[in-house]
Amino acid sequence: MSVIRRQLFFLFVVACAVSLAAEGRVAPWLVVDAGISAAFMPVIQLLAFLAVWRLRIRKVRATAGETLAFLDGNTPWLWWWCGVAVMVAFVPPRSLGPWMILAWVSLALAFAWSAARDFCWLRDDHGRTPRQAAIDVCALRLATWGAGLVYFFGIAVWYGEVPKVLAWWHA
Repeated sequence: MSVIRRQLFFLFVVACAVSLAAEGRVAPWLVVDAGISAAFMPVIQLLAFLAVWRLRIRKVRATAGETLAFLDGNTPWLWWWCGVAVMVAFVPPRSLGPWMILAWVSLALAFAWSAARDFCWLRDDHGRTPRQAAIDVCALRLATWGAGLVYFFGIAVWYGEVPKVLAWWHA
């Protein structure tokens, strides 16, 4: 599977889960909308990987095979998104409260499992010491999650708070 196909598959799973959460079914228009809205996730993930790869791991360009091997770390997240999709599809919205504990615990497990996969990949396939592999995983997570949060909340702040500040400024 190519890098683009794998990232599109990941995006499709996320979009289907969002559609199920929002409407209780997989609605094509909502899958497309959620896919467009979440398109920043695979893009940021690839950019962060390429930056960390170039700066920390190897000084040469990453090949498609190495990028695909890195993307194997998405497997826990694919399972997590599938689990969330099943949960919101079969549990009525008014009964979701107790299930949210399971969602949060499984989120932490997916995060740990994904980081462990990346750690083992860096240590075993690229000859990194455990310390180097741990630093590389932290750099990958910081770059990916940091950029993702800035993007996600940046849009919310830009459209939600900036108009209030401008209105106050001009008042």
